[in-house]
Amino acid sequence: MQGGNWRREEAVAVIPTDDELRRELAHGPLKRSGFDERLRRRIEERLDETPVRRPFRPSRLAGMGMGVCLVIAAVVLLIRLHPGNTGGTQQQLADSSGSDTVAGSATAVADAEETPRRSVLLLGLRQDTDGAASAYRTLLVSGGPDASDWSAADGDGIIMPYRTDFWRLDVQEIQGNNGTFRLVGAYNASRGDTGTLPPVRAGGGGIGPIEERILFAGNRYVGIARLTSGEWTYRMMDIADLSQPRNVRLIASDAERHMVPAVQTDGRLGVAETDAPERLGGIDEWTLARKAGRWIAVGREEGAGKRMESAVRRELPYAIGSVIVAHNELALYWDDIRAVQPAAVDAVTSPARNMAVILTDRKIVIYSMKNGKLDREMLDMELKPGETVIMAEWATHVDYVDEWIRRVSELFGGAPASRALP
Repeated sequence: MQGGNWRREEAVAVIPTDDELRRELAHGPLKRSGFDERLRRRIEERLDETPVRRPFRPSRLAGMGMGVCLVIAAVVLLIRLHPGNTGGTQQQLADSSGSDTVAGSATAVADAEETPRRSVLLLGLRQDTDGAASAYRTLLVSGGPDASDWSAADGDGIIMPYRTDFWRLDVQEIQGNNGTFRLVGAYNASRGDTGTLPPVRAGGGGIGPIEERILFAGNRYVGIARLTSGEWTYRMMDIADLSQPRNVRLIASDAERHMVPAVQTDGRLGVAETDAPERLGGIDEWTLARKAGRWIAVGREEGAGKRMESAVRRELPYAIGSVIVAHNELALYWDDIRAVQPAAVDAVTSPARNMAVILTDRKIVIYSMKNGKLDREMLDMELKPGETVIMAEWATHVDYVDEWIRRVSELFGGAPASRALP
């Protein structure tokens, strides 16, 4: 879900008209793909000159080889600087020596960039129903250039990729002296942990019921909504902390370790420790929410006089950094999505721009993408009443696609996958 960058100094060292090229680069696109009339004449004059015989030296042969390599590097640089004129540049190169080698190199670069890729999505969903605890499930969706690449399966709970492993997030229910505790926990499912969530330390009596819901899961962070004493608060937690025993007394007194928003040096929103100096001042509670196919940060200001309810949440005016969400780009216009699926409520697209998953009020529709647009409907699945997206994690690199499919399918217990029709 890229080729290297040539440094301009290397190109200048092998082009005879280096000063002129620098002036051309300073004033916009190169004329005639970087070859002007004077340069063409100078090359032709040099080709017509009678060669002067000199004694053969091995060092000259090495120098000639290095010179040829530098010329090839310079021409590839010019081609990449002006992709729109690639055809014209290659036609001019066909009239000079070594054109086959250079044109072949340029074609290889283009082919590498256009190689079809596969995508795998882990889509986490939370289902809220009146009078019942929230339920969670994870969808495993894969797609690629071939019809056989497309499949979808689901499993209970949230399977969240963290570092090189997959962790399971879920809510455990414990009966306390004064009510029920429903608390979020996590464990490393890939490592073969016990398969149960970490224990909860109930502490002394007098603590009423506590309910937690997962609002967001991504990278290493988990957004939680917590209901205590009839009021909701919102906290961002590190998944490593959720894998440790949790103390009900600390939770009830809001003394449990959590993360606060902080503005990074690039101006995007990151996270910090509660007492970090770079924390975003004035924001007491925050989490992530979905809006038109993207994650946004929402928060409640300190001293607002009441807990963070849906009516008082406000969107924080910062783009979300990759430390929280690795991929937060929707590669389609929302109006174009609604034109195909008028009942769309959410959507995600692959970093490779070859897959789109659109959620309507009743179903999940999976499309292939081509040239930045929706191509074909490949699969659809039921969206249960009250389900919303809480996680969207992608794998597009060739080293991870098959690994994600294999390992997550095992965690699902080998559940059969739905496959696209040919």
